[in-house]
Amino acid sequence: MARLRSAVIMAIALAAPIVAHAGGVDMTDEDLNGGADGPSFFGFVRVVGGPGIDDAKVTAELKGGALVTATDLLGLYKIPGFGKDVNPDDVQISCAKEGYKQANVMRHPHPAGDMKDPIEVDCFLQKQ
Repeated sequence: MARLRSAVIMAIALAAPIVAHAGGVDMTDEDLNGGADGPSFFGFVRVVGGPGIDDAKVTAELKGGALVTATDLLGLYKIPGFGKDVNPDDVQISCAKEGYKQANVMRHPHPAGDMKDPIEVDCFLQKQ
């Protein structure tokens, strides 16, 4: 019984730091903004109603081009800051992975005119 109690306490202690950070990942301003004055984006690519998807392709499209990145093991992606002349509402985020189709993209609200805080956009895929 004492071993079980110790195991439960250890599991709770190890899980606590993960809850303290979104997805268990620490992100600095430099990670998110890349030193640019414009909007940066981050979020997760997940299975609908399930876990994050690693190595999913995330595309940020805006007039005249696109930036493509991939998710990490937790499904987290980061897109560094664009120029300060870019309106965050003009950036469209999409995601893809072989064997899946895009189900939904959820952009979290951000204050109008706020170019410093990163913008969270989560993308949901479902198996085909």
